[in-house]
Parts: sequence; C-alpha cells; structure tokens
Amino acid sequence: MQVKTFTGTSTKDIMARIKDELGPEAIILSNQKQVHKGVTRYEIMAALDMPPAAKSSTENIMPLGGDDATCLREEWTKLRKQLMAVLKPQMDIGLLTPRQQLVFEYMEREGVKEDVLLDLWEKFRRAPEAPTLSVMKDMVGVSPWLDTNWTHKFHLLAGPFGSGKTCTTLRLALAMKKMRPKARILVVNADRSQGKGRLYLRHYTELSGLSYRELDNSAHWESLERDAQAHDLVLLDLPGLPGRQNLDTWLQDVSGGNLPACHVHLVLSPLFGSSQMDMFVSRLRSDSAASIIWTKLDEACNYGEIINQANNTGLPVSLFSVGPDLKNTLVQPKDQDVWRLLLRHELPEATN
Repeated sequence: MQVKTFTGTSTKDIMARIKDELGPEAIILSNQKQVHKGVTRYEIMAALDMPPAAKSSTENIMPLGGDDATCLREEWTKLRKQLMAVLKPQMDIGLLTPRQQLVFEYMEREGVKEDVLLDLWEKFRRAPEAPTLSVMKDMVGVSPWLDTNWTHKFHLLAGPFGSGKTCTTLRLALAMKKMRPKARILVVNADRSQGKGRLYLRHYTELSGLSYRELDNSAHWESLERDAQAHDLVLLDLPGLPGRQNLDTWLQDVSGGNLPACHVHLVLSPLFGSSQMDMFVSRLRSDSAASIIWTKLDEACNYGEIINQANNTGLPVSLFSVGPDLKNTLVQPKDQDVWRLLLRHELPEATN
C-alpha cells in the first residue's frame, strides 16, 4: 500500500493533488486541520492499494476508452464524496459573519455543490470584513460574447438535446447582424438528424439575409473552410452527442479530420439536474472549449449549476438566454447579473 500525506492551505488544491498523484482509487485515511499564527493548514493522509504486479513504466499504459473514462469519473466522484464526508463537519458556518452565513445558506439551497461551498467557506473565512460579492466575484468568470475579440471565426455550439442550441445559434446570428450590419455571417447546420429544426433554421436564416449551408458528410466538412473564406463569422449548430461519445472524438469522426480552428461554446440549461449536467459536461469537454451559454433561465427554479459548472470547467459565461422569442432574448452578462440571478432570482433584461 502506498501512503502519502498532503498538506496545504486549500482542501480543493489538496484534493486535486491527490487525484493527480495517486489517482481516483485513492482512499482518504485521515484529515487534520491546524491553525498556526492565524494561518489555517490542512493535512490529509491518502492511500493507494498497489497490486504486486503494478509497474510505473509508461510502456504499459493504454489509452482510455469511453468505458474506462466513465469508470474513472465514477471513482473520482466516490473519492470526492469520501473527502467531503471528512471535511464537511469542519465547515462550521458559525465562524462566518451573519451576512456571509445568509449568503452561504442561500447558495446551499440553490444546489451549489459541497466542494464549491467549501471553497466559498474558505474565501469567507479569509476575508471576514470584505464585501460579500467582492469575495465571490472570481467564482464565475464572464466574457460577453458579442464584445469578445475571438481568435477564430468558427464557433461551434454544442450541448445536450433540448438545451436550445438551434434557437441560440439563430439568435446569436441575428444579434451579430444587428450589431454589425456589414458583417458576413454564415450559419451552418451540422445536425443531419434534424427535421423541423433544420427547416426552422434554414427558413429564418435566409429570411434574415444570412448565408446558410448544411453539413451532411465528411466531404462537406472538407470544403467548409474554403467555402467560409468569404465570411467574417461562422456559427455551427451541432447535434446532441449519440450514446456516450466524447465531443472531440465525434468531431474528428464526422469531419474526417478536417475540422477548422474553432471555438466551442457549451449550450447548457439549469433545468437539468446536477448529476445529469456533470455527465453532459464530461462528454462535451473539448480542447477548443471557450465559454458556456446558459439558456431557458426563465423556466428554471434555481441556478446553482451556473457556479457548479464554472468550477467544474473553468469556462466563463458568455451569454444568457431568457424567453422563447427570437429577438430581444439574449443577454451579455455582467458580474452583477450572475449574482442577482443566483441570490435574488432576478432575471437579467434581454437587449439582443
């Protein structure tokens, strides 16, 4: 058995180190909290039961298949639960100021995960006199979509079935056209399975004076970059992933390796539960991921997943979608919009 002690000032960092060094099968043996000269440090002892034949040589390491990756995620989930079971009793909200306690309890009711709450608790403890929102502001990044100077012209909107990708693609194209009337915008439907959705996207795109095309095979993908040379912006509406496929793997398969340099934006809705959301996001992880677009905010009853997935992915929020109409339903979020939504359930006012 390999036993190792990890120390640090943040349990979140320690948890990440345990995962990196010992892997998802590590078991937490003990946890201690130490305070020295006003500085709190944590000491966590973890162990890994190594089989006799285990070797450290990289020549025996095989690439992870889809099932293997799923198993690793499940094991890490179990490890996280074990770690939180040890740490949660020490998360005494009585040590927070009354205002911090109020915010903390509200975030817990909103469905914010325990590991995120622990991070918030630590932030509050380190800054008892600081304004509450100033302590929390770094928990969710914001990059307004229309005002961001994106590196690539190709933008892929990816998300689960029913998250509103097609409507968001069209709304975004119309908002860009309104903001920059001379911009040459190409809307691309990459979902071969769409019926009415395909007709809907094509009808409104052409009606609005935008360019439109469909990707039905790898030959279409191969010519996409050449065909898009005359355009300033290309928006691709991707289908929901079949089975348990990973987004990058699926894109390489359908494009035949002809995927242009691009940004991927995750289109998510807080209507999905936490476990379901984690599964979606794990499959949508991409090296090209750039932001999260949150849709159907007007239909949701809580918004804790906005913080959970910001913590899970490290991606900023770039757009909010409020209401069923095509126009005047997109919001470029500001920091205060995120917290008004989470703490007051105050929907931001749509302007695009």
